[in-house]
Amino acid sequence: MKIKITGRHVNVSDNLKDHAEKKISKIEKYFQQLIDTHLILYTEKLDHVAEVIMNGDAVQFHAKEKSTDFYSAIDLLVDKLESQVARYKDKIQSRKGTVAEMAIPFDITIGKGKEAQMSQVSNKPIDNVEAYLQMKVNGQDFILFKKGVSEVESDIDYLNKNYAVLFKSDEKIKLYEVPFEKSQEYAAVDFHEYELNVVDESLSSPKINFDRQDGSTVKSITLDEAIESIDLSDSSFLPFYNVETGYFNVITKKGENYEVVVPAF
Repeated sequence: MKIKITGRHVNVSDNLKDHAEKKISKIEKYFQQLIDTHLILYTEKLDHVAEVIMNGDAVQFHAKEKSTDFYSAIDLLVDKLESQVARYKDKIQSRKGTVAEMAIPFDITIGKGKEAQMSQVSNKPIDNVEAYLQMKVNGQDFILFKKGVSEVESDIDYLNKNYAVLFKSDEKIKLYEVPFEKSQEYAAVDFHEYELNVVDESLSSPKINFDRQDGSTVKSITLDEAIESIDLSDSSFLPFYNVETGYFNVITKKGENYEVVVPAF
């Protein structure tokens, strides 16, 4: 596992770096699929803060701890990470017998006795640009994805582990996400809407601006109401915020067949 340590306006001594690396490396005994870790050390008033983002195979962990010194903060942080990783490993092991089934779309009965197929998307965290590239390469009209970043750039972006939806709307491409401060609330209905301005479509180093829009037009409705909405529209798909689950979904229609795309849990 690669470990990157960054000091924000603080100097990280060799001793502190060694202490952090030894502590973090021990977490691999719980989960060998860990890929890389970025530890950030900084101060907030009188507190010494240790914050980390840890990427594994299809999962992303985050933790933050404060103490009177960085050594103590790192120790507390690693304890919290060990607990997170151990719980995740236990959860995965308990599902080993049903993983194959979860990856297969399954049928549900929705309003007015209609049948729909429910499909779960990957739970691998990706960022907005990667989501756009996946949608383009696969020739899709939309993509529902779990938010994540490969590098820590702010105190907001990588903390948001919510699902977002990127989709074509007329001649434009839009992104909807729940703002971080609302992402932990059940049935939050305050969204951020972005319109994509693609400056350079290079697959190796694309340049895409996400321009924030005023308000949002995505519907906050139930699945049954989404069925009624798509029946009344000319569109083959409809992104919506499912107020019953508190997550974005996308419903598609082809003839008399419906499919509901939902997050994977």
